[in-house]
Amino acid sequence: MKTIHTILREDFGCLDRNLVRSELLSERGVTHVSFESIRNGLSIEYDPAIIDDSKLVEIMCRYGVFPEAVLPRPDGQPADS
Repeated sequence: MKTIHTILREDFGCLDRNLVRSELLSERGVTHVSFESIRNGLSIEYDPAIIDDSKLVEIMCRYGVFPEAVLPRPDGQPADS
């Protein structure tokens, strides 16, 4: 399994996050989705034997997630702040 740390393009609250989470989990090969302490941050755990990089980017874009990985800084702030 591999994990990517990324962020939602927009976040309209708990309902939006739960919808995105359930949609991502419905994709074959996505095994776990959790929200992080950084604003709009989430982690997606997936099986690289099932989802290659181009398919992962397609899935992320479909559900409003930035296709570029965003690594949280040690102080919990996004790297681009």
